[in-house]
Amino acid sequence: MTRLGAAAATAVRLGLGGSVGATGPRPAHELVLYQFEACPFCRKAREALVWLDLDALVRPCPPGGTRFRPGHGPPYPLLVDEGREIHESSVIVRHLVDRYGDGYVPWPLRLGPLTTVSSGLASLALPRMRVLASREPARPLELFADETSAAAREIRQWLCALEIPYRWRTSGRGSAKIAELAERTGRAELPALLDPNSDADLRGAGAAVAHLQRTYGADARAGRGRIEPARAR
Repeated sequence: MTRLGAAAATAVRLGLGGSVGATGPRPAHELVLYQFEACPFCRKAREALVWLDLDALVRPCPPGGTRFRPGHGPPYPLLVDEGREIHESSVIVRHLVDRYGDGYVPWPLRLGPLTTVSSGLASLALPRMRVLASREPARPLELFADETSAAAREIRQWLCALEIPYRWRTSGRGSAKIAELAERTGRAELPALLDPNSDADLRGAGAAVAHLQRTYGADARAGRGRIEPARAR
């Protein structure tokens, strides 16, 4: 995806998803998010996670996917918190800020239909990818990134298209996880895709996508996996 598309999407959403806001108690158990990248409602849930500096195990559910969709069908996003399944982006956002923040919903997330429209426009500014056959990793990958960077979006799009689960270590401005990444790996460069299955440390979209295609993409050698322009629907 282009930097221009990422910049347009970020501008439409007023920069939400790029920095940490007011945080509160931390989850006792891992949050699990079923979502896909082209969904404007899923974007709202992702923005809230960055705002609250919350991590989540992401199980991508692209249209046409089979790995995680059958048992957890639409609507998306779906958040699982301590066994409770929570649907609908506005309900998810309210749950997250009440439980893990200060109860304040950032105003770009509480504009009702305007929030939905702007999230939809942001999604249309980005390319779409069709689902691709892949090999599921034995352990989820780990992604340090925020919601807004072009490189991070491209990595997440490929993770989604290949239905590869990953722990999203949300790393907005102000997150202590950036320092954690530097301490663990010697580098604070974002986005960072870490693969515990091969001890790979990939920085930037090019290296990360090449690794995903080479290691998990069953269709890579056939020349498939082309990014397609977004279409209104």
